[in-house]
Amino acid sequence: MELWDTPAGFDEPLAALAACHRRIEKQMNTLARLQKHIGRFGFDKDAQTATDAILRYFIEAAPNHHADEEIDLFPRVLRAAEALADRSKSFELLSHLLVEHRDMETVWGTVRDALEGLQAGRLTTLDAQLCKEFSRIYATHIDRDESQLFRLAARLLQKADVIALGTAMAQRRGLPPPVFA
Repeated sequence: MELWDTPAGFDEPLAALAACHRRIEKQMNTLARLQKHIGRFGFDKDAQTATDAILRYFIEAAPNHHADEEIDLFPRVLRAAEALADRSKSFELLSHLLVEHRDMETVWGTVRDALEGLQAGRLTTLDAQLCKEFSRIYATHIDRDESQLFRLAARLLQKADVIALGTAMAQRRGLPPPVFA
């Protein structure tokens, strides 16, 4: 038994995507706490630090996660599902996930505007309903990814697909290719 969780590497791309979900959930928790903090203490140094972290994560890391799925994972799953009788279910799932990505991007635009408004002093509060909606969309999507997509991918993808997926994910982040066992 290990004392510390070892972060998933790109040699295990589905685990790396799940680890990204944990980081997204952490940012959602920070956003909820930020909204309450601002209501009590205003936009102080702690609020600025939290705002910076949320903006940085969703501007830099989240787009990579969506690209990992849309550019590299979804097409591989769809190709692998070609021979299956449930190809239409796979296509329906992937289509739904793509729509959720667009919905997340739309709501993120509003959240980003609000966070940048706080930084610039144009806003003094953060809308609780907006924060809840953003978190809800992500929570629903994460659940669908992990309960449906990742299970389907684990069942369908061949070793070459996993290697290509992990390599593309590392490359997208400017990292060396992972070493696969």
